Amino acid sequence: MRNFRFHFKYVVFAALMALSAPNFANAQNSKFVPKPASAEEMNTYTVMSVSTFCDARTQGVDFQKSLIISLAGQASAFFQKHGAKVQGSKEKVSEKQFISMSSFRVVGGALRVCPKSVPAEEKKKYDLMVKDIEKQLKNR
Repeated sequence: MRNFRFHFKYVVFAALMALSAPNFANAQNSKFVPKPASAEEMNTYTVMSVSTFCDARTQGVDFQKSLIISLAGQASAFFQKHGAKVQGSKEKVSEKQFISMSSFRVVGGALRVCPKSVPAEEKKKYDLMVKDIEKQLKNR
């Protein structure tokens, strides 16, 4: 009897999951049109990436690998859900642009959330980039 209950729970769980899963048979017939990412969506993805970065660093993963891990989910959502587009721009964001922009935002967020997880050398690079951006904005 115990064995039956044990397996029954898994059968019920699997059935519930199957009912809630999207209908993959019609996936090819539906026309998915990616919607450009809003600033709010990009901010949400960045916050999630910062959290992932800080967690990875806490677990002893080196800086570069933590950054790569933290950007993986963000990149997946951005390129698949949004077709590499952001609101206000007609052009798609290249992978290189995305990595540069997102890395900058994650490091900036990490400096606020888990500053000890960012090596001094990387903080200096970030600070130089901020100064360069400020300088460019003043020269406009």
